[in-house]
Amino acid sequence: MQELWHSTLAHMKTVLPPEVFETWLGKLEVISPPEGESGDTLWLQTPSLPHLNYIQENFSAQIENKLSELAGRPISVRYKIRNPHEGAIVFPDHEKKEPAKKFSKIDLDDLARSCGLHEGLSFDTFVVGKANQVAYSSAQIVAGLPGKRYNPFFIYGGVGLGKTHLMHAIGREMLRNNPKMKLLCISAERFISEVVNISIGGHYNDENFQKFETKFRNLDALLIDDVQFLCQKGGTQGKLFSLMETMLPQNKQIILTCDTYARQLTDFDERIISRMTKGVSVCIEPAEFELRAAILMKKAEQQGVNLPQKVAYLIATRLNTNIRELEGALQTVIMRSSVFNKPITEELAKEALQGISGSGRVSIENIQKTVADFYQIKIADMYSKGRMARIAFPRQIAMYLAKELTQKSLIDIGNAFGGREHATVLYAVKKISIERAKDEELNLTLHKLEQTLKNWG
Repeated sequence: MQELWHSTLAHMKTVLPPEVFETWLGKLEVISPPEGESGDTLWLQTPSLPHLNYIQENFSAQIENKLSELAGRPISVRYKIRNPHEGAIVFPDHEKKEPAKKFSKIDLDDLARSCGLHEGLSFDTFVVGKANQVAYSSAQIVAGLPGKRYNPFFIYGGVGLGKTHLMHAIGREMLRNNPKMKLLCISAERFISEVVNISIGGHYNDENFQKFETKFRNLDALLIDDVQFLCQKGGTQGKLFSLMETMLPQNKQIILTCDTYARQLTDFDERIISRMTKGVSVCIEPAEFELRAAILMKKAEQQGVNLPQKVAYLIATRLNTNIRELEGALQTVIMRSSVFNKPITEELAKEALQGISGSGRVSIENIQKTVADFYQIKIADMYSKGRMARIAFPRQIAMYLAKELTQKSLIDIGNAFGGREHATVLYAVKKISIERAKDEELNLTLHKLEQTLKNWG
């Protein structure tokens, strides 16, 4: 079975993006079957319950099909969780301290602010859906067992999808469990400033260096937001690497957020990337329709606003980009209701959103037109069978952007590009992802195209 599994892994590695393969399939292990178990069953061990849930939902059928194909007979897969309790935060009795229950919310808010955490960004206010379920479950594990599970913890995804919220929620929960924890949550820009301050006027300052060392090396948990801004900052990266080398062996928790998977970062120290990927990386995908609607209902509830479900559905349908834009649209509707002293209805919402209707919406048609214009080819070339490089490459770019910026499946994207197979789309997505990580010029081009599309209309 081992050889069969290795062959299956080799195949899956060719059809999945590296970050997906490494995060999910790369952590599965073949284990011995229970005594008396059929020889046509492969037993795999997963690190945790959230990991198992994700594998079963997204890859189980593919794994069984490929195993059966290679073996020439039906092969089934069974799973065992390395630690069944890891998916639900379970603490030993001696860790349940009564004083923690007496720690008031006001005290917790003050403590959280002193550590750089924003009020209101907690697990209670985080709305969970399919797009962020794995990240949320993993975050709870980190919060409950800091330094012992998933270290470093790397959260990545597009702008405005909830990475920062989730990171602050972890920090707040860690403080609630242990108010004496020395925790710091800081933006990448602020971290850069801290490093720059070590030198004054270009000259090394011993006093500032000592302050920096005291501040960071005594931490129990370090949370850094938007680490992609450390690109090309060699000195700052060196300090971060030094901190990671000190903190990780001592089981001190490090949490990082980023707009892309670590391996796709450019101008970044390979040693840091290696440390980032050694822990657990989780992706927050663009919110699906149901999650967008649920977020709107939750945000309205927090403000004491009665938002009819139909209006939430209307906003969620019109805006499918990120949570920040959803919140902006909701505030626009609430403001109009307040100014005209009218209840929130579908009609009022349509009037309020008229000026921004469709703003930020990204469709495959918009992507095809934008990419075709940029590369000076015809839109018809997006559907054609032509394989000339000047046509094929922009078409692959468009497929990649369709996967990144829309909610469409690989099959839907393939159909929109002249009925191409989903495997063709997957190949294009993987190819452009790899080339983007290596080619700075292509990376800048894609950034420009993405910004153009997000500002469409």
